Amino acid sequence: MTNANAFVSPINNVARTINRDPSLNLFGNLGIAKRVEIAKTAYKVKDVADILGKDKDGNVIRVPVKNIERNWRFEEYEAKGEFSADLFIPEDGKIKGCAFFMHGFSQYPVAYYSMLKNACETAGVAILAVETGLTSDTVLSESMKAKFSGVSPQFILQRAVLEDTKQLIRMLQEGDGAFADYGVTKSAVGNRIAVMGHSMGGGLSFPAAADMGIDYVFTMAPAFGEEDFDPIAEGVEKRTPKESMLLAGGWDLIAPAKKVKEISKVANSNMKDSSVLVTIARGLHTGFEDQITLFSLPISSVLKGADLAKVFFGFADITLFKILGLLGTLRTKTGQIDGSSILMSYFLSQMTAGQNITPEKAEQYLDDNITDRFEDKFVFTYGGEN
Repeated sequence: MTNANAFVSPINNVARTINRDPSLNLFGNLGIAKRVEIAKTAYKVKDVADILGKDKDGNVIRVPVKNIERNWRFEEYEAKGEFSADLFIPEDGKIKGCAFFMHGFSQYPVAYYSMLKNACETAGVAILAVETGLTSDTVLSESMKAKFSGVSPQFILQRAVLEDTKQLIRMLQEGDGAFADYGVTKSAVGNRIAVMGHSMGGGLSFPAAADMGIDYVFTMAPAFGEEDFDPIAEGVEKRTPKESMLLAGGWDLIAPAKKVKEISKVANSNMKDSSVLVTIARGLHTGFEDQITLFSLPISSVLKGADLAKVFFGFADITLFKILGLLGTLRTKTGQIDGSSILMSYFLSQMTAGQNITPEKAEQYLDDNITDRFEDKFVFTYGGEN
């Protein structure tokens, strides 16, 4: 399991043969006293095998994973079971801040590994991402029950991803030691916390930030879903983050740029110059993913096994997958994925430094770090100013 297609979501209950190697633990020399401190946690948390793979440049990525018992309630619903969280930690072990990332509707964190790892290293932040998704045991079982109650599977998924992420944030804010073995502690992070997401996860980022008092929000193609999790009514209208950046693709049909602009416009109306909108020419909804996946399986793997996949999905669906694969290739030709990764790193670097986000600063940072021919593909404004 040493290539990008070998990433496996722990939610899929796939047996792993990778064992933790103490020699690879960056914090193996913390000492006995530190290890005693690490053990102090109010939540049931257990380490599971790391996920191994390679980024788009062929570099090995090791992603630690923790299983955590759910401890939250949403109205009358009391959560049960466990969820998994992926951790991205700077190689030097120096934690300047922490960001919590939420994936898109049919995705898992695997679709964004390279981008998240790059931002983690560049900005010196820890990034935590829940593995809760459509194929999670809890989501599947609750969706089956919901057939008789009229609750939509989308509502169940959004609720689970949002509340699982909020639990992670709460654990850090309360000073829980669940992540201290990787240096992710309340004392190390302070208030340097950001919420990030793509598509469904982008839309959920605003309610998460509002509920948890987070001041920095970075989203890519934030999408509207169930009204209980509306990014405007349940997010920026309840509490406007001091700094937000919203990326929108000009060719996005799922989260159209004009809808993304509405979120930024309301944020700026509530708090002047708090929200930067970045519109990407010919930008696609899937253009924010390192690799296009079906759940935790890369589309490239689906296409390689197209004959077998036809048995499960049919000819029409395989044709759709091939189109998605083509779009995945096209998105790398426009600079969208590179520019989005650069802007995520910029945003988190500003967050750790306690600096504000402006269109001018963001554009200059992008111009300094992206291939010249892609510079004009990104348009920076305060949402609603024109």
